[in-house]
Amino acid sequence: MRWIRRSERRRRAAARAALPDLIELVVIGVRAGLTPAAAVEMAAAHAPPDLADPLGEVVHHMHRGHRLADALDQLPPWLGRHAAYFTDALTTADRYGLPLGPVLDQLGADVRADRSHRAQQQARTLPVRLSFPLVVCTLPSFVLLAIVPAVLGAISTITGTTP
Repeated sequence: MRWIRRSERRRRAAARAALPDLIELVVIGVRAGLTPAAAVEMAAAHAPPDLADPLGEVVHHMHRGHRLADALDQLPPWLGRHAAYFTDALTTADRYGLPLGPVLDQLGADVRADRSHRAQQQARTLPVRLSFPLVVCTLPSFVLLAIVPAVLGAISTITGTTP
């Protein structure tokens, strides 16, 4: 059960990391003249594999006759707070016909900045993660190759025997 939860968390984290790509795909569709619903459907067809499950649910609901606003309720639980802003912008544009391009441009910039910040945080933990292999692998080999021969030489000198 614990492994299932861990794999589910990994899948959701990978989907959250792919959110900027989804936003860019929707922006491309909207700028090409598609409606928000058609842009989401096009983005679902070309989205990264990590987004296949949540976008598949959205497209499935739209094909079953649900409005885009109702179908997009599937995304925020999977993709986090930025997905809530994304779905709100798409819902508003779909219902009221408001311009979507500038809002999605700003949201895409925010999500990319958040992804960059998370990558920097992970990079800061790298020295801690690399210390384990250093201590377990490199330090014992250093002891065996550099210190042990010196200690054996010192002991043989003190006892007067040759190794």
